[in-house]
Amino acid sequence: MLIVLPVGDINPRRTFPLVNYLLVAANCYVFFAYGLDDAFINQYALIPERLEPLTFITYMFLHGSLWHLLGNMLFLLICGDNIEDKLGHFGYMVLYLVSGLIAGGTHLVTHYASDMPTIGASGAVAGILGSYVAFFPFSRIKCWAIILIFPFAFYVPAIVFLGFWFVQQLLLSYAEISYNMTVGVAYWAHIGGFAFGLIVSTILRVTITQPKQKRK
Repeated sequence: MLIVLPVGDINPRRTFPLVNYLLVAANCYVFFAYGLDDAFINQYALIPERLEPLTFITYMFLHGSLWHLLGNMLFLLICGDNIEDKLGHFGYMVLYLVSGLIAGGTHLVTHYASDMPTIGASGAVAGILGSYVAFFPFSRIKCWAIILIFPFAFYVPAIVFLGFWFVQQLLLSYAEISYNMTVGVAYWAHIGGFAFGLIVSTILRVTITQPKQKRK
């Protein structure tokens, strides 16, 4: 049995990640205050068949279980602070929210007739992961691995670790379509959010660094 869990990165920051901590706090508050209320979740979840504009925002702050919440917040804490440091507080908030909107839109297009509630910050978080790959592809992600009962730590470049995660989402989404499966994970939302964060941040990186190259 092999378990791999990311626990941090080797990437210093210059500023306090206020927005990132506020996003984590907001997600945690909503879960512990309303996370077990099915009526609340159904009202504010993204349901493609129902198509209510407000839910494209509210669905990002809902989670179905404690593990669902912890997984998303772990990735956000590892990668979000460096993206906020790079883009500034306002720019980071915009990237996070628009990534979530794009993720929800991607899920809507690929599951337009679904009546299944979609919840979770993973689409927005995926946008932050894509941005991290664009800005810090060779930053090392620290992971803990457990083989049987023996734990050990190792480091993986972000482009490898997060790239593997993205390819996994592509394969799982392909399997969902090919075998007409109904699954409880919005893989296409992950793909849409990640692709948006990667593309936008790549453009920003080129735009930010190009003037410096001209002065050399």
